[in-house]
Amino acid sequence: MLSFQSLILLIALASAAMLSWNNWRAREHAERLARETCKRMGLQFLDDSVGMKNWRIVRDADPRTGLRTWAIRRVFQFEFSRQGSDRWPAELTLLSGRLLGVEFNLMSDTPATTPPVVPRQDSAPQHDSAKVIPFKKPPQP
Repeated sequence: MLSFQSLILLIALASAAMLSWNNWRAREHAERLARETCKRMGLQFLDDSVGMKNWRIVRDADPRTGLRTWAIRRVFQFEFSRQGSDRWPAELTLLSGRLLGVEFNLMSDTPATTPPVVPRQDSAPQHDSAKVIPFKKPPQP
């Protein structure tokens, strides 16, 4: 027969396993939704993954009955590209498995990392000798 402490420990372990499995399923669902959203908008979904930013338990009104119930609100982050050479952050919000919204952050603090545009030169480049630092070998003992 199980003692009270063993029963509490078993319930805690089962709850942790269930929460972990539920988070894993939510992450897969968010990844699929992010991929579909990027495809629908003509964007490239980068790294084929999403990462959980945060989650919390909130009260939510059921759309069918109007009753308020407890729900888990999860926010996932992912990155996308518009041109293939840039990287932009985005967030996807789920509430008990329902998509609440996707936010594409095009005005972030870190601008897109685009390669510099180098003008094409037809002739050989001319070096200014005043700007060249000569390489000196270190003295040998």
